[in-house]
Amino acid sequence: MSVGHFASPLWQEKYFAAYDELMAAMPHPSKVLDISTSWGIVRGYEWTNVQSADIPPVVLLPGRSSGVPMWKDNLATIMSEHTVYAFDALGDAGKSVQTVPFNCYEDVAGWMSETIGALGAGKVHIAGHSFGGGFAANFALLHPEQVATVALLDPAFALNYPSAEVLFWATVASMSFLPKSWRDCGLAKMTGAAKEDVASDEQMARMITAASAGYIAAKLPTPKTLSKDERAKFSLPLYVAIGGKSPITGAKAVKNAQSVANATVRVYSDATHSLPMEYPEDVGAELNTFWRLHETSRCK
Repeated sequence: MSVGHFASPLWQEKYFAAYDELMAAMPHPSKVLDISTSWGIVRGYEWTNVQSADIPPVVLLPGRSSGVPMWKDNLATIMSEHTVYAFDALGDAGKSVQTVPFNCYEDVAGWMSETIGALGAGKVHIAGHSFGGGFAANFALLHPEQVATVALLDPAFALNYPSAEVLFWATVASMSFLPKSWRDCGLAKMTGAAKEDVASDEQMARMITAASAGYIAAKLPTPKTLSKDERAKFSLPLYVAIGGKSPITGAKAVKNAQSVANATVRVYSDATHSLPMEYPEDVGAELNTFWRLHETSRCK
């Protein structure tokens, strides 16, 4: 198959079981959304904040091999000040269903543009983790008319190209035929997490492990790394949080983020690539402060 899919019904069952358990522990969404796009059906959830009707809503994009439930511990802080939309990435693990193959990263930005347009909300604050952060940066360059601000949480590829070692361990983590201990080791090496955390039986670890090994992201492009010229011309307000112990970003990503004129850059020295899950309250509070600074309607 040339579209993203689970390798078997058993892997899908394992992933959905952990996904549904995590969703049940989150605030109940105001709406469940299934939005038709040119590349498939995008599953999303809305948490409405009626007090925030005059400011842009927040759109959350998950990291690779996760899905909406990765935001479980971030959601309460963010929705305290904003209406929130969170989506399962098309072409990756989740409840979105891809029907048309991607040819390039512009196609990924395309489904995002059509999905955000279908909300009828105007400009949005877009925030993404890992691959979601990488694609959020790409989307902002291609569709700035739909974006109020951009927040990148330890983004993959957008600010630096990962090392060959990281790419190797990512491949190991995705090989379902390897022993679980090898896959756990690959995931730990790739993200900077402790192996015992990756191998944990907690729902989040089970969901991400099932997605990493059991979902085949066929022809899913990697996010484009922003060039020096693109960073210089980036005009939207930008927030970047980097994990000091993340193998995926590092010093080069920090330096490149700081080269963007409108960037607020924060390094969490003890965080791994799983930064938003490790520091949910701090990240949520910083994002709310960042968004508040760029919402002119609040000053009226």
